[in-house]
Amino acid sequence: MQYENKGRFIVKFTDIPSPRQHHIEIEVDERRNNYSEVELGFDEERAAREAKRCLSCRRCLGCALCWAECKPEAIQFDLQDEIIEIEADSVIISPGGERALNRIDSRFGLAKDVNVVTDLQLERMLSESGPSGGLVIRPFDGQIPSSVAFVQAYDGAASAMNRSALTFAVNEVTLLRQKLPKAEIAVFGGFEDFSEGKSALDSAGATLIAAPVQSVTPNGGSPVKVAFADAQAKEFDLVVLITQPVMSNDARDLAKALGLDISYANFLSGEGDGLIQTNKEEVRLARQE
Repeated sequence: MQYENKGRFIVKFTDIPSPRQHHIEIEVDERRNNYSEVELGFDEERAAREAKRCLSCRRCLGCALCWAECKPEAIQFDLQDEIIEIEADSVIISPGGERALNRIDSRFGLAKDVNVVTDLQLERMLSESGPSGGLVIRPFDGQIPSSVAFVQAYDGAASAMNRSALTFAVNEVTLLRQKLPKAEIAVFGGFEDFSEGKSALDSAGATLIAAPVQSVTPNGGSPVKVAFADAQAKEFDLVVLITQPVMSNDARDLAKALGLDISYANFLSGEGDGLIQTNKEEVRLARQE
């Protein structure tokens, strides 16, 4: 290939987990005096090993298909790396937000029952471009759920962080009601300082249960049991875990490199212009809604 010689694009990695699998070939003696296929493909074992390492080589093959398919012609193989220094009076960092799945306690049943999903997974279901084409279904059997519970899956959080998580959940409840007009929707969470959230849930016909959830018990595809205060419990076809927003790892690394003093939650607050002041006057954050 003509681009294979562009050495800067052929990056070799030392952490490739396993070598590429090769097709099974019949022995040389078996090939004589016949027209039998020489390459027999993969057997089940080799196919499984190859699938596990798929794309792990991360090596450009120099085929130039990316260049051929890029309509804006943004790919330039001869472009050389360079460092550009720009002087600016101020810098605004957009920190981005992530949902901290590692902060979800095991008692909430995530990954133990396919009918227990996160709010981000439900967001994909609600999207017309999502895997189910906007159809909300139980992952276990593809059935439409008749009851859905939203469970606050983190213990304590700063006020701004809690408000952001609950706002996300309220928006999903509103969209879910449009998809499932007759479903029972219950929301478990602390809405003490979020009166507009309560009002939105009422408008969506959702039941707010202020008691904290003690556990979410997997049931092998059957309705999931949600246990809450005073030993009460209810069963739901689908359980949605409300996750806690955190600043992205890239933003935290950048903030550290710049010597910024940023708490884990202040990227969610800010003044009227949507910008958050840092300990460096010329550097500010864009508030995450």
